[in-house]
Amino acid sequence: MLKSIDIEPLGKRGRLTAWGLVAASGVLMTLCQPPFDVPLLGLVALAPLFIALPRLGPRSAWLAGFLVGLPYFWIDMWWLGQMVTDPGSEWIVFAMFAFVATAMAGYYGVAAMVIRWVLTRRQVKLMLLVPLVWLGFEFIHEFNTPAPYPWMPLGTSITEFTSFIQTADIWGQYGLSAGLAFTALAVASLVYLDGEAGQFRLRKDRFRRFVVPGLAVLFVAGSCVYGFVRMGQMDADTVDDGPLIAGVQGNLSQEVKVRNDPDRLPNAFTKQLKLSREAVDQQAELVCWAETMLFFGTTRDGLTRGKEAESAEFYKDGVPDRVLLSGSAVTSRGDIHNTSYVEYLRAKICYELKTPMLVGTLTDIPASERDVPWKEDTYDLRKYNTAMMFDPKGRVVDSYDKRYLVPGGEYIPIEEMPLIRKIIVDYAEGLQGYASRVEPGRRLTLFRLPSKADRLGGREWAFTSTICYEYAWPGCYEELHEKPDRYPDFHINISNEGWFKQSAELDQAIDYLRLRAIESRVPIVRATNTGITCSIDACGRVHEVLEVDGSDREVSGVLLMRPRVLANPSPTLFVGMFGRALGWLSLIVICGIMPLMIAGRAQQFWRRRSAKVAEKRNTVKLEK
Repeated sequence: MLKSIDIEPLGKRGRLTAWGLVAASGVLMTLCQPPFDVPLLGLVALAPLFIALPRLGPRSAWLAGFLVGLPYFWIDMWWLGQMVTDPGSEWIVFAMFAFVATAMAGYYGVAAMVIRWVLTRRQVKLMLLVPLVWLGFEFIHEFNTPAPYPWMPLGTSITEFTSFIQTADIWGQYGLSAGLAFTALAVASLVYLDGEAGQFRLRKDRFRRFVVPGLAVLFVAGSCVYGFVRMGQMDADTVDDGPLIAGVQGNLSQEVKVRNDPDRLPNAFTKQLKLSREAVDQQAELVCWAETMLFFGTTRDGLTRGKEAESAEFYKDGVPDRVLLSGSAVTSRGDIHNTSYVEYLRAKICYELKTPMLVGTLTDIPASERDVPWKEDTYDLRKYNTAMMFDPKGRVVDSYDKRYLVPGGEYIPIEEMPLIRKIIVDYAEGLQGYASRVEPGRRLTLFRLPSKADRLGGREWAFTSTICYEYAWPGCYEELHEKPDRYPDFHINISNEGWFKQSAELDQAIDYLRLRAIESRVPIVRATNTGITCSIDACGRVHEVLEVDGSDREVSGVLLMRPRVLANPSPTLFVGMFGRALGWLSLIVICGIMPLMIAGRAQQFWRRRSAKVAEKRNTVKLEK
């Protein structure tokens, strides 16, 4: 059953056809994601590659997959190589980008080898495993291989097909990726390259010519019907009494943040406060600042880092003293205490803004969470990347610590290995002047916000929050929404993507968030530093977007958003049941196939060696 079919070698013309198909897949894959984002290409992008693979050898199959991935990652992730950094360190950033993009393309090469093996088995029905194989090599990127970076999966290539992607509430982004690999497989199953010349021929067997394409048509049609039904249900359950949330977009240049510019940071803070005042004047019920926009951080209790005892003197029952608004105060010991950013903000909220705020900041690791022995000497250098909420009196209500961190930029993958640690530290110091050691958060926070909605009868809104890069992880949102005290009414993502200017990274981020909204059926509001600040409903449709003079990035302003909350929010099948199950299944399939591949190659090697040995013996006998 698992024996291979006989493969006739391709002639020169046939090889040109096969490699032309490989190139076509590379082009289609590149065009299906931002910055190009050509609609519906994701349905067929892999088809040319799948047609070519059965006529290629194992090593050529690896090269084919690699060549498809190379333009895909190098072109569509070009923004990563242009990331803002200190002058003179651009080569470090570009080298990091080149390594990441090339490594990810290398995984496509291995995926192509495995898919080729499946497509060349005599048992034709094994081809149905191809979508899981493809998904498995996307899913691998969620692990330290060499770093967790699940960027640009095939499933995000078709977010403009809104009705089709609604099935994400069942099987998530994983199902969409596998589904698109299946539609491409169905197109590829219709034809094959025949003979030495590699001419296109229609398949004759019923399974590949009719069954597989028929299943693909049913899959697409069924997904669309399901999508229309679910969108109708969501629209019917949507109410218009959600809280009015303000996203404050200060448009602070990343160069200023990287260098902690002592002259421009205070001006940026003043600008944030001015925009927040505008939001409050427009009746905002919650004001959101982007990731790390509360400069120089704070403790988990909202006190000044390094001066906790002094800072605590100016809070009675958690409420800040008005004297903090003056810029300095006198401690009980008679010392002058200069007001920190967090102290001034809390006082400003209490005495002027009088509105809850959710702000991004860095917080120290509490003593109770410093429990990893080998990190003992560096805990004072380590921080949490935090979303902290203050109530209208400036008191700390709750906080959420980012759990899925950016490798290299926020933490050191496999940091326990000295060599890896040295490489990443040198890279980070070149990137931003220091090695960031952000720790992954441990809490699944459900925030509460006072409600003005009559139907809630005084009940508070419940919401969750994530920070920046976490939107790339379906598992992050699944964990947040799986078992909260109450299913959230909405979600807030705070992000700083000033690193990437006006690049396609911002568009790719929105594609991820659209799928996260569908997977959990929780509407999302997004507050950023440089864009794109927007709101997304539970069907993944983008609504309000902050635009200035027609631009949605690298502009400043305030966006008032009212999330399209549901009257009856509840966990989806993806959140409550399936989660990452399809991803794990795909790894199981790969782990089952690869030993068979290796065993087959080993048998071929020994057969050839035995044949050479026998031939040599026969030659010796003849000579005698």
